[in-house]
Amino acid sequence: MTKPGRILSVAIASLFLAGCTGSVGKQGDAGGDDVEVYDAGDDGIGGDDGVSGDDGGGGDAPEDGTAQDADGGGGTDEGPCVDIDNDGHCRDVDCDDHNAAVNPAADEVCGNAIDDNCDGSVDEGCLTGDAYYVDKDGIGGTCSDGGPGTIDQPWCSIDKANSTLQAGETVYIRAGTYQETIRPDNSGSSDTTRITYTNYNGENVTFTQSVYCLRLIDKSYLTVTGIKFYNCERNLYIQNSHHNNIVSCEFDTPMGPSTWAGSRVYDGSTYNRITHCIFSRYGNESGSAGAWDDNGCILDIGNDNSVDTSDHNLVANSTFFHGGHHILGVYANYNVVRNNTFHNEEWYECHRPEIGDLCGDRDVILNTSDPDGNIRNVIEDNFIVFAGVPPDQVSSAGLSVRTQYNIVRRNVFYFCDSSGVALSVDGSNHNDASNNYIYNNVFYHNGYLLLDDWDPRKNGLMLARWVDDAGHNSMTNVAIKNNIFHENNLHAIYYYYVDEAEQVVADNWEEQGDPGFVDLTGQADPFDFTVFDFHLMPNSPCVDNGGFLTSATNSGDNSTSLQVEDAGYFSDGRGVVAGDIIQMEGQTATAAISAIDYGANTITLQTPLSWQAGTGVSLPYFGDKPDQGAHESNGD
Repeated sequence: MTKPGRILSVAIASLFLAGCTGSVGKQGDAGGDDVEVYDAGDDGIGGDDGVSGDDGGGGDAPEDGTAQDADGGGGTDEGPCVDIDNDGHCRDVDCDDHNAAVNPAADEVCGNAIDDNCDGSVDEGCLTGDAYYVDKDGIGGTCSDGGPGTIDQPWCSIDKANSTLQAGETVYIRAGTYQETIRPDNSGSSDTTRITYTNYNGENVTFTQSVYCLRLIDKSYLTVTGIKFYNCERNLYIQNSHHNNIVSCEFDTPMGPSTWAGSRVYDGSTYNRITHCIFSRYGNESGSAGAWDDNGCILDIGNDNSVDTSDHNLVANSTFFHGGHHILGVYANYNVVRNNTFHNEEWYECHRPEIGDLCGDRDVILNTSDPDGNIRNVIEDNFIVFAGVPPDQVSSAGLSVRTQYNIVRRNVFYFCDSSGVALSVDGSNHNDASNNYIYNNVFYHNGYLLLDDWDPRKNGLMLARWVDDAGHNSMTNVAIKNNIFHENNLHAIYYYYVDEAEQVVADNWEEQGDPGFVDLTGQADPFDFTVFDFHLMPNSPCVDNGGFLTSATNSGDNSTSLQVEDAGYFSDGRGVVAGDIIQMEGQTATAAISAIDYGANTITLQTPLSWQAGTGVSLPYFGDKPDQGAHESNGD
């Protein structure tokens, strides 16, 4: 079986782009503060600072600016209403149907970097403090750093803003190209008294050709919105900082990497939010003949070579494409990566004449140098697709998992050169992929290698130990449930020196025929996530064909303390998003999770429920049982 759509022509490859305009709505002289999230359908190709347009969001982006529909997986809902969070708003208009506090009738919450009311803007109406202006080209009036910084007597430099801004204040940056660094001297003091850097009234503001274009060191409660960063040596560096928001910005580096990571969140940085952004093009081939290597990555959180507690960060609603060794690396704990798109097909020049001298690589990697470290990250509602062929190996997976206790759910993996997901333990014994939770994902058409390779890579999901001896970590207790595997090359799941009997595998659709997706007729395109629709048809055999994730071990009568066999399937939000909503077997009532004690397998609910010991526990579902795949259907 061939693998169509994997090799892009050089002409198409030359158009790789990043186009997040992050426009700011007008509100009197201040220029407004309702930051509009990126819409891939708004931009054409243009601008001296990089091309923009259909750049990975794909086709017509939803009004809330997410790269795909609210629950991941592409397409749109037709037919009866699906309301997972029971907030009275159907999934097709609710921009986060897993959070009852986010819907078209909600109030906007200042400082959380979320489009709470689904109107396509983030934190509108929140900039109420003093405002200043930087206008280096004198659009509104002659600039002077000795002036008052008003719209008609603006400052000339970002450095003046860096040294002046105090908590609650905003600088509006007028159109132009700035060879400076956003590096504030001060911090904000809360979500409602942030220091904010934003473009003025949707104008095109570009930072370029600096060693660091955006650097936060020991800072908190900073917001940067609506700004482009182009050909910076280092794009976004957040060091030992917390509660900072990067919203509706773009980061693009076609000149190639000058260091390993184009952007980093590191050195104990916590509770930072990166949302509605576009990150692209940071990577190349390094080395020499006979020892070519993949170099660079787009964004790293933490450090895989040392302990770095850069925990509780959020990466959401963003578009990522074209890294070197990888696009996103997560090397810390309790981070959430949700509702993004990733693709890393062959795009940069390399010594691979058999595939057109272009290479790509994996999309996302979770790794550690400590087998017990970097745990309980959540990877949910993403497209992780088109992992490419690197210079140093013959294939790569979409998501590489080498750490423990992570949740991987409601994602779609397709057209990855190797497996959609690879859980692995390396030969150095520095990592361990045991105790992960892989459920309710879609694995479609993975493992059709561009270069001839061995069979373990030709599957939807791979579990691999690269050294099989007693001195190396085994891989055990990986939960694989309620996934749909369809048209992957050789197998749904492949175990390489991993004992299948020591895993928890149940209720998957493993290459059993047509799963009944709404639409698979289109031509795969890494820049268009609307081609396929992985929602289930009403008559799909995967409807009500899943299983409950775990079961209660105690009984509860109007109780909020639920004990379960394994609480690791669920998340309390990791401090950056809403906790999961759960539903008991045989009931229609649901309750949100407020806290989880993983050691005691005890879940604390926000509202009470009643149940008996042995009752199944799941995320919200319709019908008798949960569905398989990334999208719960109401079955009508």
